[in-house]
Amino acid sequence: MTATGKSSFRVRVLGSVRFRLALTVFLIVGISMLIGGTLLVKWVEITLLNDVRERNEHVVSYLAEQLAKGHIPRELFAPVLEGEARDEVLNSLLGVSANTRDVLENTYFYLEGRGLTDLNFDVDSQGRVGLFGRTGPPPKVAEHSLDVSTKVDTIQGTLTLHAVTPTTEIERSVGALRGALVLTLPILAMSAGIMTWFITGRALAPVAAMTRRVRELSATNLDARVPIPPTSDEIAQLAVTMNEMLDRLQHASIAQRQFVSDASHELRSPVASIRAQLETALQYPDKVDWPEVARIVLVEDARLEHLVGNLLAMARLEEGRMGPRSEIDLDELIMIQTKRMMGVKLDLSGVSGGRVWGNPDELTSVIRNLLDNAARYATSRIAVSVSDQGPWVTMTVSDDGPGIAPEHRDKVFQRFARLQEGRERDMGGTGLGLALSKRIVEQHNGEIFVEENEPHGARFIVRLPSVEWTGSHPVVEMESVEYDTGGVEPGDGPGTGI
Repeated sequence: MTATGKSSFRVRVLGSVRFRLALTVFLIVGISMLIGGTLLVKWVEITLLNDVRERNEHVVSYLAEQLAKGHIPRELFAPVLEGEARDEVLNSLLGVSANTRDVLENTYFYLEGRGLTDLNFDVDSQGRVGLFGRTGPPPKVAEHSLDVSTKVDTIQGTLTLHAVTPTTEIERSVGALRGALVLTLPILAMSAGIMTWFITGRALAPVAAMTRRVRELSATNLDARVPIPPTSDEIAQLAVTMNEMLDRLQHASIAQRQFVSDASHELRSPVASIRAQLETALQYPDKVDWPEVARIVLVEDARLEHLVGNLLAMARLEEGRMGPRSEIDLDELIMIQTKRMMGVKLDLSGVSGGRVWGNPDELTSVIRNLLDNAARYATSRIAVSVSDQGPWVTMTVSDDGPGIAPEHRDKVFQRFARLQEGRERDMGGTGLGLALSKRIVEQHNGEIFVEENEPHGARFIVRLPSVEWTGSHPVVEMESVEYDTGGVEPGDGPGTGI
């Protein structure tokens, strides 16, 4: 492995979740054990010292009580006997409840005070009298010892009774415990980190498999799916979610390719028509009616311009780009668009006021598309209505054409969707108008759908939120209703595509 490869491998390992998690566990466990071990050592040390202190306090208080009563047994100043005699003497001096043997083996007892010289005891250079045949503790012992003392008022005066226990044994025990923890705690922390490394590696193995599979994906093999581990944990849910995402990407890719194919086909048609007209005219320039050729070319150019405009509008909507919005009178937009409708009878008796919040250009495009669609398939009449119904402003565009079969009523809102009848009649539709209208309405938090218009025809219904609605009840699922169109039976075009 080259130096660059080693460096890259090191970066991948050190930056991986597996390493960071193992290191985090190692540090957390190590710090926790360090704190816990320190507290344990301190607790053991304090507990041992407290035990010795309580024992010495018990013995000292018992001796002080005897001395205060004027009882100064000679056994206090003589070496302790052996065997049963020793136990009897110690129990009488120190109390039955005291652990007398441990006390005498580990503790120095001595008295100090001015009254000791009157008792003719052997007083050392420091003015102390050792008890039980032992002198006071050596200076080295006194430096590492626990001293329990109490003052006793006797006939000879105030004396101080001391019990000094060396703490070397306690320090040795605590040191042994500390040494054991110093050796074991790092091993335990490292073991926790290593265990975390292997457990994390095993847990992340399905993620690594998914990563390898995703790296193999491209635009040409979006049908591949990541493996799903045989568990019901979060990683399995991640795999399922990724597969669902790949499904959406595959469908989006298919739809995009289909869109490009359909758009290319629709764009090629007017371009080919223009070229054919011009090439034919140029072959026989003296015999061609150039004004007629110009009119045909202009018609095809208008069709091409309309298609390109719809494509651009569709692209803006797909990107989420929306124009400025304000309060709009929907009936005013309808009246403006109906003025350009020629050659068809319009029933506008059902148009009343309705204010919505939206972009006027986008909503104008919806109205124009619906009117053009109705005019393309209407037999003789188009009816338009607008009504303010609770939280909704409802607009309907109806015609008396052939209508739309129930199984095709969702299809007409798909891009470049034109029903067979529309294709056969070839009325100039491109199949983008209704798809564009649906997306505009949905961007305005509304809905658009089509239903049958009695006795025949189709009725397109658009519902948009009303700005004048002040109610607070929730909006429920909307059902198809019949609308008052001023007593005239409206007819709606089949909407087989614009």
